[in-house]
Amino acid sequence: MIIGGSTLFLVICLGLFPFLGKEFIPSMDEGTLTPQIIRLPSVSLTESMEIEKKAHQVLLKFPEVTTIVSKIGAPEIALDPMGPNLSDPIVVLKPKGQWKTAGSKDKLIYKMRHELEKIPGIGLNMTQPIALRVDELVSGVKSQLAIKLFGEDMNLLKDKSEEIAKVVGKVRGVTDLRVEQVSGQPYLTVTIDRNAIARYGINAQDINEIVETAIGGKAATEMLEGDRRFEIVLRFPEGRRNSAETIGAILVRTPAGAWVPLAQLANITVTNGPAQISREHNKRRVVVECNIEDRDVAGFVAEAKERIEKEVKLPTGYYLTWGGTFESQQRAMKRLMLIVPVTMAIILFLLFTAFGSFRYAFLILMTIPFALTGGILTLLVSGQYLSVPASVGFIALFGVAVLNVWYLSHISIA
Repeated sequence: MIIGGSTLFLVICLGLFPFLGKEFIPSMDEGTLTPQIIRLPSVSLTESMEIEKKAHQVLLKFPEVTTIVSKIGAPEIALDPMGPNLSDPIVVLKPKGQWKTAGSKDKLIYKMRHELEKIPGIGLNMTQPIALRVDELVSGVKSQLAIKLFGEDMNLLKDKSEEIAKVVGKVRGVTDLRVEQVSGQPYLTVTIDRNAIARYGINAQDINEIVETAIGGKAATEMLEGDRRFEIVLRFPEGRRNSAETIGAILVRTPAGAWVPLAQLANITVTNGPAQISREHNKRRVVVECNIEDRDVAGFVAEAKERIEKEVKLPTGYYLTWGGTFESQQRAMKRLMLIVPVTMAIILFLLFTAFGSFRYAFLILMTIPFALTGGILTLLVSGQYLSVPASVGFIALFGVAVLNVWYLSHISIA
């Protein structure tokens, strides 16, 4: 009866094993939040700071918040380079016993996200300081899941990544979904009219030099101060170079001594272009990133993959890879698939050396499957997923089970 009942219980638990969700590492409560705020790439530093102040005012309305510290952009020498359109505020929270707005962290994050989304022109990535850095170190993005689309044409990459984002947005559990900002940066383009400058006898080099000096600035001389040198840069006042119209009004002197507006010699336009071009393995790529709530990463990815394969058609030469914690989880599980059999073989060898009999060694080793039952049930009851730490815990459990049986067998022999 004992053997039959134990075997039946083992079969039931093994049947429940596929229903365990899978993830890389469990999310821990750090006691602080990092609602990363993403603006348009063309935002000025002044406007970025104003948006940050508004976000702080919204967050400070929650009585659970004690302190907020923000960082916009990056210093000259930085391990985390960011533009002025990104910020990583750290929101320090009171102990949970003093919370009034929500009874759990998930509900508090939901309410904070709802209030922050009322600020126009921003995107959000609600995470925690350590989790944010871990995600960035793992995949180069600051979210749990990164869908990387590789190809050559930036416009096609942008269109297809937006299609993928729409599909992923329908999957249960998705949150903080966004596409990597690859456009929206204003570019001033000065296209010289060769026929026009030929009529006036002006060289293209003269036009380029005027544009370079007026807009970008050009070193005219140097100033010495002790053993230090400072370049004296010459350029037009801001009011004469802050728009296409004012730049077009810059006068260019002809060889005959006449003055001609630059707008008559070149086509001056302001257009939107790529804000950044990211590469990985020498291929251009655009990332669709998101976080996952109330669901395991592996199950989410499986459903998202199925939907994308059905609804998004990629041209030849374009392909997807899945990064973030999912990539780390898959890599870790493959390694564990090698480590666990090696561990079992080592245990079997040690038991054989202890008893001098393969029969007794196999008999003791047969207790390991029954040791799995408690761990599987505990994960199911607690609502936890099968993660790398849980897998390592199972390996430790195998050792404890074998050690207990070995100890009892020695007592019975004695």
